[in-house]
Parts: sequence; structure tokens; C-alpha cells
Amino acid sequence: MRINIVQRLFLHNNYGNVFISHLKKGTPCLTARYSTTGYGTKRYNVGILGAGRIASSVHIKNILRNRKLLVKWIVDDSKDALANVQEEHFIFDVPFHPSTEVDNLLEDQSLDAVFVFTPTSTHADYICRSLNKGKNVLTEKPTGATYDEIKLCYETAEKNNKILVTGFQRRFDPLFQDIWTATRNGGIGDIQMIKLTNRDSPKPSYEFLLNTDSEGCNIVSDLAVHDIDMMVWMTNGELPESVYTIGHIHDQKLKSAKQPDTAVVTLKFKNGIMCTIDLSRDAVYGYDIRLELFGSGGMASGESPRRSTSVTDASHGAQLRQLHYSFPQRFEGAFESLLTHFVDCMDGKTKPLITKEECLLVANISEKAVQSFVEGRAVNF
Repeated sequence: MRINIVQRLFLHNNYGNVFISHLKKGTPCLTARYSTTGYGTKRYNVGILGAGRIASSVHIKNILRNRKLLVKWIVDDSKDALANVQEEHFIFDVPFHPSTEVDNLLEDQSLDAVFVFTPTSTHADYICRSLNKGKNVLTEKPTGATYDEIKLCYETAEKNNKILVTGFQRRFDPLFQDIWTATRNGGIGDIQMIKLTNRDSPKPSYEFLLNTDSEGCNIVSDLAVHDIDMMVWMTNGELPESVYTIGHIHDQKLKSAKQPDTAVVTLKFKNGIMCTIDLSRDAVYGYDIRLELFGSGGMASGESPRRSTSVTDASHGAQLRQLHYSFPQRFEGAFESLLTHFVDCMDGKTKPLITKEECLLVANISEKAVQSFVEGRAVNF
């Protein structure tokens, strides 16, 4: 489609941002923005590893919408996944490749960054291969399948002087940022208790549930890892003293894998903080993510936002909208902000918010929580 280029051109603010409005008769106005000075003048060539559920529903859409990024290729061994991405996002001009071609693709000197959205078991390999070829990396959580893998990934990033960002997107959500701010300005005093709720919707596929961390406890290693990251962030990287995990299998189809679909993780810190994380794989009423911090001087909490803030009041009672259906809807803005943060890191505007030390602490806590479930006892750090 041919579009008349400049109808309107004007400068906006002191940072040199230019807005160009494109107007074609009979079509709505489309506005593009770019920076003319200082940071942000480079457009980055990127590759995408993985075209599965979270890649297709969240990340690829955001990458394509970001005008700072140009997708050079997408890799996945599933023809169905690639066809779905191609049709859903209408990207027939982007080459698709099998994983056997990754090494050749990484040889491209013009490639600036790689996104890793493959299964967790492959993260460390792809991350390290990309970093060693001089590419910056944004990866889905967790960075690796084990503490040692995560440590290797960050050491490889340091060795190559490249950026590595792990996708704990909740840190970029306004609700959680507000609660974090409350812990920094002394508004609630000394933290005494932390309560986290993580109830998934919809229930993941049985293929996923039966094959993810099948030797451990995937409701902790896969689902609770976000909550553990929040706890690490809120406590400023405090190491717990002990952890105890209990769970139950309500879904009979999961009994053969011995994987609980509900669990509670409790943690105790040397400074007196106590934390509980309640988990479910199937909240039929919607995606339910909550956080509460209780302190000596007050409380900060965040409820699960609904699809809209509308309330209908009548003589028979009141009616609210449902919770969001799942994570792509609940954290839509946070995922976009995570991507913008990665680009800002490449531009040199900022440093990664999620640090090596924090990711390693999350991994340490997660592994101890899984050990507690498997062994049926409290585990000390």
C-alpha cells in the first residue's frame, strides 16, 4: 500500500523527538516517532529463537511493533508453530529456519540481538552461543534450567561485554512498581510479612504439565519463579533462612507424573520476614495475581486488575467485570515495557534492571523449594 509521506511535521519537546503523521485519503492517521539526536538513532537487526505459545501470543507481536527492531529471521522446528506465527502476525517477508541452522545465522555480523523463547532446557545453550557470537540477548524466564546454567550465562555475557536481560516482566508492571516504591521510602516501615498469590488461567496443556521439570515440581520451578523474583525484589535480595513446600494433586491426569496442581511455599528470613506463596494451575474465574506487604508502619497491596474498572450497581446488587483471561492480557503493558527496557540497554540509556545476583538468588530459592517438596521437609539455606 502506497502512503503519502509527509502531511504534517513538527518538533516536540527538548529531546529532539520528531512526529511525522502519514495521511492517506480514506484511511486513519498513522503516527511514527523517532529520535533525531543522542540516544536511540540506531535500528537493531534481531533474530528470534522459538515460536511457541508465549512467543506467538506476546513477544513476536511486540517486537514487530517496535520500530527500533528489524526481525531478520525466526527459528523453530515446529512447522505448525511457524505457520501459526506467519498467519497470525502476517509476516510473510521474514525467513523461517530450523534449529540446525542457528550457528550459521549467528555468524551474521549485522545481527545485533537474539531473543530466546524456546523451552527452558535449551535456554543456556542458545544464550551462550548467541553471546559468544557478539549478540545481546533477551530471554524468557528462567535464564537457565539450573543455578549453574544461569551462572554460566551471566558469566558469558560479562566475558563478551554483552547485554543479557531475563524476562521477569512483573518488574515493569505499574502495580508491582508502586508496591516496590512503598518498600523504598519507608512508608510501611520494616517488612514483616509478604503474601503472594499466583493462580494460573487457563490450565496449561497436559503435554506441558507432564513434561516440564518432570523430576521436580514444575508448579514451583515454572510458575512460582515469578513470585520468587518479586520476593527477591521486594526484600532487596535478602537470602531466606528456610523454605517449606507442600502440594496436592487434584487433577487425576497429573498423578502419574506426581506433579501437584496446587501448592503453598513458605519462607522464613533471619530478619523476621515471613513469606507465603499460594499457587494453582487452574483458576476457573480468571488470571489471579496478587501481592501484599505488611510492615511495622503500614501495608502495601495490589489486587488482580479486571478487564475494566466498570461497576454496575442495582437494587439486586452490584456487578464487576471478570479478571483478565491470562498473562498476555494481564501483563500486556509490562511485556512491552520489558522490551523497551532491553532496547534502552542496547542504546546505552540504562543498565539491566534484573541483575545476575538476583537471578542467581531466584534460582537458589527455587531449587531449594523444589527440594523441599520432593523430600517432604523444610530445607535450610
